[in-house]
Amino acid sequence: MKKKNTDNKKQSMPEFDFKEFTPEESAIYEEAVNKFREAIASGKTLRQAYETYAISDKDLEKLIQVDFLKILIAERHFGRHQPLEEIAKALDVSPTIITETHARMLQEVGVTAGSQFGEEFDGIIPKTND
Repeated sequence: MKKKNTDNKKQSMPEFDFKEFTPEESAIYEEAVNKFREAIASGKTLRQAYETYAISDKDLEKLIQVDFLKILIAERHFGRHQPLEEIAKALDVSPTIITETHARMLQEVGVTAGSQFGEEFDGIIPKTND
C-alpha cells in the first residue's frame, strides 16, 4: 500500500530553550533540589516540598520545581517502573500534571536526540521516501 501524501509541508520539531545557569543559580538549584528531596523522603506532598525552600527569583523557582518533578518521574517511573498514577497519588498531584510532564520529557528527549543526530550526521539524507 502506498502512503498518501496529504501535506507536503515539512513539520517542524518544537524547540526547547534549556537554561544555562550562572554559578549562583546552580547553587540555588542544587540546594532547592536537595531540600525538596528531603521533604519528599519525609513523606511530604510535592506542594509541601516546594514550600520548604523559597526562591526569590520566581522564574528560577518555577524552572527548578518543574525540573524536580521531572527528576521524580524519571527516578520513579523509568527507574523503578512505578506507574504514573501511583506517582501522582504519592505526590498528591493531579494525574494530568504527571502525564503531561511525562509527555513533555519524552518530547524533549526526542528533540534533543534528533538535534544531536543532525549535528553528527549533517548532510546524510536517507535514500528512502517512506
